[in-house]
Amino acid sequence: MAPVNVSRSVAVVVLVSVAGLLAGCGDGAAPVASATPPPAVTVVPVTLQDFSRSQEFVGKTEAFHTVDIRARVTGYLIAEDFKEGEQIAKDSLLFKIDPAEFDAKVSAATAGVERAQAVFIEADAKLERTRVLAEKDTLTQANLDEAIAGQAKAKADVASAEADLATAKLNLGYTEIRSPIDGRIGRSAVDIGNLIGPDSGILATVIDLDPIRVGFSLAERQYLTVMGMVEAGDIPDLVPRIRLANGEIFSEDGTLAFADNQVDPSTGTVRVYIDFANPDRILVPGLFVNVILTSTEPTEQILIPQVAVQLNQSGSFVLVVDENSKVELRQIVTGDRSGTDIVVLEGLTEGELIIIDGIQKVRPGGEVTAVAASTPAAGD
Repeated sequence: MAPVNVSRSVAVVVLVSVAGLLAGCGDGAAPVASATPPPAVTVVPVTLQDFSRSQEFVGKTEAFHTVDIRARVTGYLIAEDFKEGEQIAKDSLLFKIDPAEFDAKVSAATAGVERAQAVFIEADAKLERTRVLAEKDTLTQANLDEAIAGQAKAKADVASAEADLATAKLNLGYTEIRSPIDGRIGRSAVDIGNLIGPDSGILATVIDLDPIRVGFSLAERQYLTVMGMVEAGDIPDLVPRIRLANGEIFSEDGTLAFADNQVDPSTGTVRVYIDFANPDRILVPGLFVNVILTSTEPTEQILIPQVAVQLNQSGSFVLVVDENSKVELRQIVTGDRSGTDIVVLEGLTEGELIIIDGIQKVRPGGEVTAVAASTPAAGD
């Protein structure tokens, strides 16, 4: 008889005993693994909604009218009749140059006119006397020619003197520098007491802020598409609006003004301009804004929250919950955005349920518990 391995036999007996003890624990029934419930996800139904198509472009505000104020005559500045940054009216006095020298020149030019006129009267009378005597053959033709020339020269001297007077008066008028437009005046570049003149540069700048102009660029392809629609009479009515840097939509709608007459060779774009009423003068030149062109003719479109949209190698997709509570990955084609929502052009139909929360907990083909969203769906 072969020898018995006592140690191995003991180990087997111990294992069997332990198994029996474990099996006898509890109420005597074998334990059953509990089933894990499907994960809960938040869903919204796909609906058709009225949507006004829009496009956005980066734009910049520009002054509608800008005037650089300059001196046209040289003299000492004796008055500055405005406050920097205030709104001023057309023809308001801004700067005044000492007029004394120019007053004297007007007086001198006035005297010059009077002197020339006296000489002309004398020359004209001499011509008349010479003509009478020449007709009686008392004076020669040479004497008559000389008198005619003298009268003509005196007449020309009057015209020259009158031009000098007009220039002197004009220069006197230039000693008062006035605003040619309504607008807001900026910082003054000169101080009272300084000698200023045409070489002094810009004294101040006046900007008309109402209306204000916004410029943005269209790519060549966009420009040609728009021009083709205009030619065919098929361009939709668009409402221009702007979104400011703080996210607010400006209160006034704009009016399309014009498109530039050439393509910028450095960017391949055409500049387009829109005018906006700016009664409170909130907008100033140089602000970056978002230009929003919105169609006035809404169409029915599928809008869904952007949080439901994800990306993979094939493009955009959403997770759809079918009638069996199973998750389906659905590739979609998206369009324009509207706030936190996005238009879906292809891939979804009205009435389907899409997951907007809990996406990370599920996989395509898995079962879920769909919970309706407590917040309004897209577009509400």
